[in-house]
Amino acid sequence: MDSRGAVREHLAARQREVLDDLLAGRTPPGFDPAGTTATTRVLHHKRSSAAHLAAPELDLLPDWRARFHAWAAQHPQQGCAHDDVRTFLASIGPGWLRLHEVYEGRRRIALTHMSGRRVLTVGLGSQIWHLSRRTWKRSST
Repeated sequence: MDSRGAVREHLAARQREVLDDLLAGRTPPGFDPAGTTATTRVLHHKRSSAAHLAAPELDLLPDWRARFHAWAAQHPQQGCAHDDVRTFLASIGPGWLRLHEVYEGRRRIALTHMSGRRVLTVGLGSQIWHLSRRTWKRSST
């Protein structure tokens, strides 16, 4: 290999190291800590926005973006945004992964806990319903 090829390989390896450090929230050697903190936030937001585009149902998960950022700091991206969503939801619990599969059309029903309630999600064609049991209280008159 010529010297230009070796330089390119070294540069590519260094870029990977810097990106891995930034995504994990570490300051790469020779970088400004304040700048790397801002860059890490931007990179995590970009990754979570891509996940949200792939799975808008993430809005149903309370505080999902903060949870995703904490998860992403520990899990380097191993594919596309869809892969990120599946791996992230599997780490939360099987109910949320099943919910995602309803939205993807891979499954027709899923039972999930949302806002402290059990919710049955049913998908038929392009329609998706979230059904929960209502508790009726009789008022005293």
